[in-house]
Amino acid sequence: MRKVLVHFLVGVAVIVMVVMGFWQLDRLDTKKKLNQEVEDRAASALASLEEIVDHTAPWSIGESVKFRRATAEGEYQDEDSVLVRNRSLNGLPGYWLLTPLLINQESAVVVNRGWLPMSAEGFSPKQVGEVSISGLIQETRGASGLQRSDPSGEVLQTLARVDLERYQEQLDYKIFPIYIQLEFQDPDNKDQSIPFKLAIPTFDEGPHLNYAIQWFSFAVVFSIGYPIVLWRNKKKSKSGEHYSEIPIDYL
Repeated sequence: MRKVLVHFLVGVAVIVMVVMGFWQLDRLDTKKKLNQEVEDRAASALASLEEIVDHTAPWSIGESVKFRRATAEGEYQDEDSVLVRNRSLNGLPGYWLLTPLLINQESAVVVNRGWLPMSAEGFSPKQVGEVSISGLIQETRGASGLQRSDPSGEVLQTLARVDLERYQEQLDYKIFPIYIQLEFQDPDNKDQSIPFKLAIPTFDEGPHLNYAIQWFSFAVVFSIGYPIVLWRNKKKSKSGEHYSEIPIDYL
């Protein structure tokens, strides 16, 4: 009975390892498709924001258009700017600077103008008037899991994340359900060294292939090693030696 149970457990372990290997390969394939989709979106021709997203669209639309490149024209509403906390650049702590760009009297798009160091918390960018910008479309981020949402009912100076739905609560005009990560601006604040524009996101395939190889390797070791152990134990038992059939080190 004990032998049967051990055989069964080893067999289950091998099956689980093989399944885990194929699961990692499936995740790798999904990641490749996602990366290709992102690359295709980022490589698409520049288009005006209004052509890509309607300002009345639901907050969830960002998932389907993120990483598209868009242009917009308007005037920054610096008095409505907020900072996004706990954002690092090259290992240094700081903030993201978000400012609504008023496109018309009814709507604005939030622009991530870049990174500020902790020491520049009170930074106020120079007024530049009407500007033309372009950048990557990004999606709103609400609290998830055990994360706490930013409190409602007050005007916040900082946010925990780019939560556009929360940001909308403290604005008198409608904002688009996405934001733009700034790449180019005309005219630019060339006389200001901050904020630092964020780098274009890069994506890799992750460690899924290495994990798959490891799981398959474990499965091979168990599949080959376990029968060898049984064969050696059986051979030694026939020679008259007495010891446990399966050394604990191999279980």
